[in-house]
Amino acid sequence: MQIKSERMSEIEAKVIQKYAKVSTPKLIQRATKYFNLFIRNRDLHGDYFQCISCKEVKSVHQMNAGHYLSAGNNGPVRFNEDNVHGQCVRCNMHMSGNLLGYREGIIQKIGKERVEALETKAKMRGFRWDRFALIEIIEIYKQKSK
Repeated sequence: MQIKSERMSEIEAKVIQKYAKVSTPKLIQRATKYFNLFIRNRDLHGDYFQCISCKEVKSVHQMNAGHYLSAGNNGPVRFNEDNVHGQCVRCNMHMSGNLLGYREGIIQKIGKERVEALETKAKMRGFRWDRFALIEIIEIYKQKSK
């Protein structure tokens, strides 16, 4: 209960009120929208990006915000910037994430220590998103993706 009261003080009451009638699944959906937009903007170079998995330079139209550790099975790292990178549609959707290439690419980008820390954090059991954390993610990434 203490965590929620601390978060309430961090987020303005009127911002929290704005989301009062929004369900947790809808909050996750909105957080994902803004977070993924931030990732795509972060990894974009003009109208092109380099896929984290296959290293090919491709058009922005072929870009996904691909998760190294899947969003559905790894809640603690779903919105972790180290876990999500620009990935081409082919690797992300048609090659099940091209995880061998992804792991090589992510180690090159952020280093082995951060990858191992990410893998450890993902194993945290019993994790559930609370409304205040999701509202905070929405508001932070809404600003970052402008």
